[in-house]
Amino acid sequence: MAAPAGLLARAALALLPEKPEKALMWVLVIILAPVALLALLFAGPIVIWERVPIASPEQVMIYVNAAKTVSDSTKSPCDPGVTVDWQPLLAIDAVRLDQDFRKASPGRAEDLAWMFIEKSGSCQVCDGGDPPSCTSYPVFKLRSLDQVLGDLKLNQKQREKVKNILTADLSFLLDVGTGVPDGWTPVESRLKWPTPGIYTITSGFGPRIDPVEDIDGFHTGIDIGVPMGTSVHAAADGVVVVAGWMGNFGYAVYIEHGDMVTIYAHLSQIAVQRGQQVRAGDVIAYSGSTGKSTGPHLHFEIRVHGQPVNPINYFK
Repeated sequence: MAAPAGLLARAALALLPEKPEKALMWVLVIILAPVALLALLFAGPIVIWERVPIASPEQVMIYVNAAKTVSDSTKSPCDPGVTVDWQPLLAIDAVRLDQDFRKASPGRAEDLAWMFIEKSGSCQVCDGGDPPSCTSYPVFKLRSLDQVLGDLKLNQKQREKVKNILTADLSFLLDVGTGVPDGWTPVESRLKWPTPGIYTITSGFGPRIDPVEDIDGFHTGIDIGVPMGTSVHAAADGVVVVAGWMGNFGYAVYIEHGDMVTIYAHLSQIAVQRGQQVRAGDVIAYSGSTGKSTGPHLHFEIRVHGQPVNPINYFK
C-alpha cells in the first residue's frame, strides 16, 4: 500500500493540466489564493486604524472642549474671535499617541489647540468719558494645519496619516444619542433625579444638531421627556440663585450647591424665589416648553466650577 503522502501527491498531480504552462498557473493560484485571502481579512482593520481615531465619545469630548475653550478665549468686546476646529486636534493625537487615547488629557488637548492660533493685532474699546478711557484687546488669527504639523516636528509619514484621517468628517464619533441604554433608570446617591418616576432621555449631553436652528451645536445638559406641568424637584440641598426668564432657557431655576450649580430650564411655572433655601426633593417648578424649545421637556444641567458636565455621570 502506498504511503498517505504519496497518495496525496499523486492525486494533486492528477488534477494538474498536462501542459506545463497551465500546470504552473495552477500552482501559482494554489499558492497565492491564501495570501489574497489574508490580505482581504487584514486590509480592513489596517485602513480603519490609519483613517479613523479609535476614541470613545468621552475621549473625543476632550478635544471638543479644548477647541471650544481656546476659541472662546479669542473673543473680545471688539472682535468676534476665531474658531478652532476640534477634528485636527483629534487627528494629530491619533498619530502622536499611536491611537492610545488613554494618554489624552484636557491640558494636553488645550496646549495643542493653542498652537492653531496666533496674535495678529489688537483692537480697542473706549467708553464715553472725556477724555475717553480705552481698553485694548488682542486680535487672533488661525494658523494652518501645515504650520502646526511643522512646529510639532512630525515626519512626512506622520503628516500624511493626519491628513488621511481628516479626509473624513469625524463628527460621527460624537453620536452620543441619549447617552443611556433602553430601560435605563438612575441610581440616586449624591443627587436626586429631578423628575421622579420619569426617566426618558430625549437628548444627551454633548455635540448635536440644534433642533431649532438645524445647525451644529453643543448640548450642555440632558433633556428629559416629560408632559407639560410635570413637577420638577431639586436634585440636592441648596440656594436658589436664579428664578425667572433666562432667554433661550425660557423660565429657569438655578440652584447653587457649593461648587456645583444645577439648572432646570424651559419651565412653565416656577415655585421658588431667588435666595430661597431648598432641600433635595422639594418641588421647585413645573415643566414646560418656554424659550428655545420644540416641545414640553425638562432641560437638566449640572455645572461644576462654571463648566457643564454630563449629568448622567451622577446617576450611574
